Amino acid sequence: MAVAVFAVFIMAVRAYRWISPHASSRPAALHQPAPSTDKAGVERYQYLCTDVVDGDTIVVSSLGSVRLIGIDTPEMNYDLGVPQPFAVEAREFCKRLVLRKTVLLEFDEVKRDKYGRALAYVFVGDTFVNAELVKAGLARAYHIPPDDRYKDELKRLERDARTKPLGLWLNDN
Repeated sequence: MAVAVFAVFIMAVRAYRWISPHASSRPAALHQPAPSTDKAGVERYQYLCTDVVDGDTIVVSSLGSVRLIGIDTPEMNYDLGVPQPFAVEAREFCKRLVLRKTVLLEFDEVKRDKYGRALAYVFVGDTFVNAELVKAGLARAYHIPPDDRYKDELKRLERDARTKPLGLWLNDN
């Protein structure tokens, strides 16, 4: 009897969490340190990268998950256990660039996605991480308006990777 009551309680808690909006799913204001400014006058915010979820999602100190905007990498499919082709390579490439390093985040018009992740262009020093993934053929240029600051550069890099062909584009017909 006690096990049944406990099971019902657990199911009720899960149902409540599923139907109730909670802080982690609500887009919230970004808690940002003081910005630095690049040569073009664009503000960038400094964080420490503490984890890499996949090729286009990282975790940074005091902000949480960050989705790299302007690109799309293959999915790791953690729930299914079978990553898409080049997903592991994209994640490992991103790890080499950002993990345990100071990253600079540059935000565009939309600050968070529907999953609550911050949306940003990511830099390590002068290296534009989003662009490096596309250049290596491990990400597609993926434009969602109104975030279009680097749209043309990312599209050009994708064309170059397709032409070579690299990564995702090796078997492209």
